[in-house]
Amino acid sequence: LFWSTDDRFLSQFKQGEISTFVNYSKYPPCYKDITFWITPQFTDNTFCEIVRAEVGEIVESVDLLDHFTHPKTGRQSKCFRLNYRS
Repeated sequence: LFWSTDDRFLSQFKQGEISTFVNYSKYPPCYKDITFWITPQFTDNTFCEIVRAEVGEIVESVDLLDHFTHPKTGRQSKCFRLNYRS
């Protein structure tokens, strides 16, 4: 690993400091986008809680990519990106 150029490895060590190594995945991230219509009661936080409850720690992040309001019907949808890594 000492010849690694991976920032997740290199950022753990500082010149002149002794630190504990923290494991990280050797696999690249896998992004999946999901889009759905929402109700007025929907919150982004609720969606993140559902993702964490169903998928667990495999999901590193959940990011909002887009928010769309249909011009005629007024219905709203959101697009989220899930970042998976094993």
